[in-house]
Amino acid sequence: MIDILLATYNGEKYLREQIDSLFAQNYQDFRVLARDDGSSDNTQEILNGYADKYAERFIVLDNKVPTGSAKDNFFCLLEHAQADYIMFCDQDDIWLPDKISLTIQALQGAQDDLGNGPMLAHSDLVVVDDQGNVLHPSLFALQKLDPQRLYFHQLLPQNNITGCTMLFNRALAKLIRSSADALMHDWWIGLAAAAFGHIIVAPNRIHYRQHSANEVGAKDVKSASYFKQKLANTGGIRQSILDTYKQAGAFLNVYCDMLNEEQKELIETFMSLGQRGKLERARLLKKYGLYKSGFYRKIGQIIYG
Repeated sequence: MIDILLATYNGEKYLREQIDSLFAQNYQDFRVLARDDGSSDNTQEILNGYADKYAERFIVLDNKVPTGSAKDNFFCLLEHAQADYIMFCDQDDIWLPDKISLTIQALQGAQDDLGNGPMLAHSDLVVVDDQGNVLHPSLFALQKLDPQRLYFHQLLPQNNITGCTMLFNRALAKLIRSSADALMHDWWIGLAAAAFGHIIVAPNRIHYRQHSANEVGAKDVKSASYFKQKLANTGGIRQSILDTYKQAGAFLNVYCDMLNEEQKELIETFMSLGQRGKLERARLLKKYGLYKSGFYRKIGQIIYG
């Protein structure tokens, strides 16, 4: 059984298409847990309609107190998940009919090899526009992300895991302790998976819708406009790097009782980079493998980190 966690907020425009794509899956051993975060449109009514249509398989949770963010909405949903496997679902994507079956096959195959410890599977995405037309066949390629960055030292500085592609097992779910300083739910859970278990890459079977209301969008890091925007906001670059140090410190505090000494040293070194000179920072980034992927991101770490 899989619990699919659906977090919504003012999502009426695309929500029905996403939910319909769930119930069109060729793997049907799942239930949907949905929670709206205080929408002002018809999102709540749409959810209630599916709860009536799919009794026992579509459950709408109480939302008396909005969390204020997708991250916290998903963490709230996670507290109610009880199945052996868990997936996150955004309100505006489209799941291809074999997404669940191929992802669970990939994870269970890895469990056969690696055991039943904490494990997470994630995948690439096809980026589509608001009409579902393909804009780019690979988010990894669009953002110059390496899908094989699966280890703790690689995830500390940079996330390459998108929440709507994730599937993870109960062993990992039991370890999740949320933090206000987690930058996003997917990144935080990815750190836990890398620190205490395994991460694998599953087939790309999801259409990620790119539109103006995305909380986190798919940006073309090779475009001139992207570089222009970044160069005009060096303070933002610096702050985003500082935020990763803060998240790392929160992870150290939350999981201090589970981390080994090598992992603690790695986190403490990473957190110290902001107080180092550029040459020393570059040396430590290389020594501990804490560089981000991509030449310009590495330069940004050295200059602004």
